[in-house]
Amino acid sequence: MERVLIVGNGYAGARAAEVLGAVAGFEVLHVSDEAYPAYCRHLLPGLAAGERTAEELFLPTENGNGRGPGARSGIAVSRLFPKARRALLSNGEEISFDKALIATGARVFVPEKLRHIFGRCGNVVAMRQMKEALSLRRILEGGKPRVAIIGAGRIGVLLAEALKRTGARIFLVDIANEILPTMLHGDVAARLRPHLETEGSLSVLMGSEVAGAEIEEETVRSLLLSDGSILECDAVVLATGVVPNTEFLEGEGPDRTDGLPVDARMETEAPGIFAAGDVIRFRTVTGKTAPGQLILNARLQADVAARNIAGERATCPPLFVGNVVKIGPVVGAVAGDVDGTGTEEYRVGDSFLRVTLEGGGMTGFQFVGLPEDLRGLVPGVLKRFDAAWVRQALTASGGPGFSPSVLAGAGAWV
Repeated sequence: MERVLIVGNGYAGARAAEVLGAVAGFEVLHVSDEAYPAYCRHLLPGLAAGERTAEELFLPTENGNGRGPGARSGIAVSRLFPKARRALLSNGEEISFDKALIATGARVFVPEKLRHIFGRCGNVVAMRQMKEALSLRRILEGGKPRVAIIGAGRIGVLLAEALKRTGARIFLVDIANEILPTMLHGDVAARLRPHLETEGSLSVLMGSEVAGAEIEEETVRSLLLSDGSILECDAVVLATGVVPNTEFLEGEGPDRTDGLPVDARMETEAPGIFAAGDVIRFRTVTGKTAPGQLILNARLQADVAARNIAGERATCPPLFVGNVVKIGPVVGAVAGDVDGTGTEEYRVGDSFLRVTLEGGGMTGFQFVGLPEDLRGLVPGVLKRFDAAWVRQALTASGGPGFSPSVLAGAGAWV
């Protein structure tokens, strides 16, 4: 019986465990450094804000959530030796395996100026794991505290939006000039920002970075910003981006800084070692390589990897990079490659849309508006709708996205 090691209990690891658990002839050993079963990480801000319980975040048991017979929770893989097919666990145990799936996701990137407070001060947390969300929740339950969120990317913005409803005083700080700097173009993000700033006690402080911190008894009492202002705070949340968890892999290989490179079968350069989710770089529909961001991507990649581990010859289709942020009734969204110069703007229903049209096709879009106006836009990227047809359809429809009636005429795909 072949032994398969799955490292990581996020969306990719859970899906792979689900697929392989249904196949006879495999012993699945599922190892995760978290003590909790697999859960929905994108709901962590709601958990921190007290809007959800931990149990509401757990994936169903049938989704390979880490409760299977081969599950090893709360134990990390300290070292993995791909060629030798063995792994050293954090409890000192050494195990062997025949094949493996690396689904270790990513961790928060800690800027050098903040490393002296992260891990040392009890009121400084990230927002990548359930224990961190619960830690912030305990601080919030002590009253109506002041929370400084460092980083106005997706996680920072979602957390700020959730915390507004707790009565906390929130400071959202980023060195960039506008929120969501790695997701949306600045002038597009500026259309979403007013919705974030409505209601609650929230100050958005862009163009600033943390220059220092006042620490008392291993607790951050205030932050000094680069503009000279001082933020008194009861909690500090680092939402400063992520880096893939690859440092436990032994042996030389391609650059792993931005994630593990994989082929269309989700196999790494080491035969029999597969990878999926936020830990990898994958090929997009426009031919570029990008890190993982979407839940659907992670689950599809893991499904392909698990099927190949089981002996199939499955390949993963080119995927797209995208993200969505919901602020009240409004969403900001991006999909595909939006860095091209061929951009055009449209009013779609009551929403704003900027499409990128390159090489005769639709390669990406940025959107701020109502969720119903997003209809059909993602297929436009996946199928690279013909640019001329996109212009005509968006100009003529005047309604929500590419509605079903509009999509019926999308004959030419690039």
